[in-house]
Amino acid sequence: MRSVPYSFQPILKSSLLFVFCFLFHTVSGQISYGGKPLPLHAGMGARSIEPATDLFVEMPSFDVTAALRQSQQDQTNLKSLEFAHKFYPFLRPDNSGIGFVTGKMKVWRVGIRSKGAYSLNILFSKFRLPPGAQLFVYNSDQSEILGSYTEKNNTELNMLPVQPVGGDELIVEYQEPLDAVFNGEIEVGEVNHDFLGIFFRATEMRDPQQDCHPNLICYPEDIQTGSGVVGLIINGTTYCTGSLVNNTAEDGTPYLLTATHCLNSNYNPSFLANRRYDIVAGSIVAFFNYNSPLCDIDIRGPLQMTMASADSVLISERHDISLLRLKEIPPAEYQPYYLGWNAGSSPSAPFHGLHHPNGGIKKVAIDEDRPRLGSFTLPNNYQAEPNSFWEVGAWDIGATEGGSSGSPLIDREKRVLGTLTGGASMCSSPRGPDSYASLFKFWDVQGSLDNPNPISHYLDPEESQVMQLGGFNPYSQQPFTKSHNFKPEDKAVSYLFQRIPLFATNNTFGYTEFAEQFYAGDGVELRGVFVSSPPVSSISSMNIRIKVYSGENGPERLLYEQPYNYSYRYFNNTDFPVSSRNMLHNIENYIRFNEPVSVSRTFYISYSDANGIPAGFSAFSAEARRVGSGIVSTAWMKNASGWVKSSENIENPINTTLLIAPYVIGNTSTSVEPEKEQFKLVVYHSSEVKRIFIESNYDLVEWEIFYSSGIKIHHETIDISISRGSYSSTHLPKGVYIVRVKTVDGTVSAKKVLVT
Repeated sequence: MRSVPYSFQPILKSSLLFVFCFLFHTVSGQISYGGKPLPLHAGMGARSIEPATDLFVEMPSFDVTAALRQSQQDQTNLKSLEFAHKFYPFLRPDNSGIGFVTGKMKVWRVGIRSKGAYSLNILFSKFRLPPGAQLFVYNSDQSEILGSYTEKNNTELNMLPVQPVGGDELIVEYQEPLDAVFNGEIEVGEVNHDFLGIFFRATEMRDPQQDCHPNLICYPEDIQTGSGVVGLIINGTTYCTGSLVNNTAEDGTPYLLTATHCLNSNYNPSFLANRRYDIVAGSIVAFFNYNSPLCDIDIRGPLQMTMASADSVLISERHDISLLRLKEIPPAEYQPYYLGWNAGSSPSAPFHGLHHPNGGIKKVAIDEDRPRLGSFTLPNNYQAEPNSFWEVGAWDIGATEGGSSGSPLIDREKRVLGTLTGGASMCSSPRGPDSYASLFKFWDVQGSLDNPNPISHYLDPEESQVMQLGGFNPYSQQPFTKSHNFKPEDKAVSYLFQRIPLFATNNTFGYTEFAEQFYAGDGVELRGVFVSSPPVSSISSMNIRIKVYSGENGPERLLYEQPYNYSYRYFNNTDFPVSSRNMLHNIENYIRFNEPVSVSRTFYISYSDANGIPAGFSAFSAEARRVGSGIVSTAWMKNASGWVKSSENIENPINTTLLIAPYVIGNTSTSVEPEKEQFKLVVYHSSEVKRIFIESNYDLVEWEIFYSSGIKIHHETIDISISRGSYSSTHLPKGVYIVRVKTVDGTVSAKKVLVT
């Protein structure tokens, strides 16, 4: 590789979003408690209790062009991305909106409009509700509803931040019992106008700005480690990345490692004057498993696996590294992984960066060269500790961008070396350096903010004096398996035949319901299902149903049914509060079943629309298989004549698989294998991505790579269900190598592969 100049213009890799002054201090802050607001027409004939006023309050106009220019300038200098303009309207029942009585409730409604906003986001600067009161926030047609928020959301701060709502209008509805024990306090203190259209809900996080980042699923060796890397929204203003980290007690303490500048708005002087890291940590929302299910397409991952709020444990501004602790332990359903760490001075290549660029799905960056120690210039003349950052000189694959800040750099053994602060890399110029706050330099540093302990005090509570620790799976005895018939390398398509979407509900060919076939052997329990779908409009008018069937000759006996939930859920102990998400993107949703569903032998998961909207909802399907592929078609279609395999339908026979994946309790695969198929092993080298690929129709549990002389180069075992592995060949001389694999059924086989 070419040498890299030592002096450079550093760029922070956080991505700024909406600005809140204060946010919730406890995990209950954004938890919603179900229920529905009144119909929009409610109150028209009800007795008014307030003077007649307009429902909507209009926010003043502002110079959007100037705001965009400033945002682009900030992004160029700092790799942060601020995209919201703030208003302070201080709206209350006594100065705005309309009021009326219905039943035993008095109701206050106020609409907020800010023309041209992609989304609106509000902070209740006063929030104190009596028992029985409810508050909702929704868009103008109630297709997106947040809440209810109740007295359970009351905090010592008397404030409530809520998630963004898409569009330039929203409505606040407050219901209070006529006999309430005290009068509630409600005030909308802040309104944030999104002028770029980027956030995690409603209009969704947008995709990475650059296109050179490979998806996590493309690197099987990183999948388990990646389940401990989470996307973060911090303080409602900033996209960053964080990672769960293990400690020597291996007690599952949910420590979260990220970058300090993600917490202090890029060393903003106003923040540093008060340093309320505790409040900012309390505002964090962590997104688990926000991944695309395929290699070659960015499908926005599920938003249903989230956790809210953390405590600040150890904050270092000079090293730009912070250790937080989630307020709740991630549940087994999330299958979290606690990354090991390496605080030594001589890490081993290759080095992978796992990150959420621009707040997008999880990506991988790879460097085959050993990093060196260097310095980083923090903004606003804040003095970083010299010579305390691992520098990636240039990425061999991928790069980083805004939103990657706080992400881990991992070594060959998948241990964290440090967290990303910033750098100069981009897809068009992967040369950096990109700088990661070094655990090696920070390990025994004492005297961080309001805490005399070093980070080793928390990550090595056993006082073992070790400098490296492996990762930890707290639920190794409680596995969940995302099982499916499609392969990571498949292409997702939305088939059109004669310009008609073939797998759309209620299409003009008469097909109303579609199902994917699976096989459960003697029996498994399903916790839920993942469904990947292309953009769909008017979904609020549909009644999408998810059904589970059994049957040896097609879907025959209905076992379970529930509504398709395209929502965004928070986790709080056993509670998953709900808010809808925008479906106008390529999306994967996780639909959690209300109760585990027991299935055995052949079963099917289907989708349909009970409302009969023409050409409505569809799942993605895999690109049609070629003749002789040896892969059976697993998609089924239903019309007035009954069920038929997609490969046998009259209109357009097609051998395919729907992108539907049951979530199995346990480690059992439910994928359908060809009948009486013999073991197959394919080993090949891709000079394009510089990797040896190992693929089998059986699950792999172990593989080894040897020089032709018999000297072993690599050995790997897997405790998760995969049938495809890969190994970097960038450091291998050209020539013939031997790959030896062992499958889940004990089959051992070897193949030669030519590295060119």
